[in-house]
Amino acid sequence: MPKKPFSLIAGDIHLQTDPDHPVNRAFLAFLAGQAREADTLYLIGDLFERWVGDDIGLEEYAFAIEALRELTASGTEVKLLYGNRDFLMREAFWDATGVQPLPEVVRTRLHGHEVILCHGDELCTLDVAYQKVRRRLRSRFVQWLFLKMPAERRRAIGQRLRARSREETAHKPAEWMDVDETTVLVWFDAWPEARHLIHGHTHRPAHHTYPNGRHRWVVGDWSESGGQILRVDTDGLRLEPAAV
Repeated sequence: MPKKPFSLIAGDIHLQTDPDHPVNRAFLAFLAGQAREADTLYLIGDLFERWVGDDIGLEEYAFAIEALRELTASGTEVKLLYGNRDFLMREAFWDATGVQPLPEVVRTRLHGHEVILCHGDELCTLDVAYQKVRRRLRSRFVQWLFLKMPAERRRAIGQRLRARSREETAHKPAEWMDVDETTVLVWFDAWPEARHLIHGHTHRPAHHTYPNGRHRWVVGDWSESGGQILRVDTDGLRLEPAAV
């Protein structure tokens, strides 16, 4: 079917390994319906609750792999950048789904609008300890070593890291869990042609305005009722509920 000239941007779905989980049902309904009307769907991180290798992920999330493959086969382009929980997808994932990988930070033009896309954790620079861990985990060498480990060891490490993250997050100041406004302004100054910075990660969907006609858009995390997504067309950008 012909695609309408608009893009949808979603993030922080956090798909669970139980196919019947309410979040999974909501996202699958979105993929089968509203997403098929768009020319492009951008997934800006944390599509999965965890991804510890293609060999494990393609099995644990087989229901989502099939749905993504059906969406890309329908003619909707799907483009994905990594989040902080699922940055280990590799060629087997891209081949199985038809999803196109994006770099961690994307500068592009969408329907006439100059935008920056990222997951958002790069902007949480007040949390210095997290940024150090992030750099370590994004090391190609560290990832190569991890993916060489047996599957059960990778599962166990993934569970330990999630438990540690939840514990540490519970004791961090609230402002550390949001983006640093100084960093946002630095980004805008670095890419003066961009009028819109779009991210997720913070689970705080909102539209923030800045001097000189600049905007920061935050997509929301998903629940059984869906999530707040961003629609981009020639008329502008707007947050709206996902149709599930």
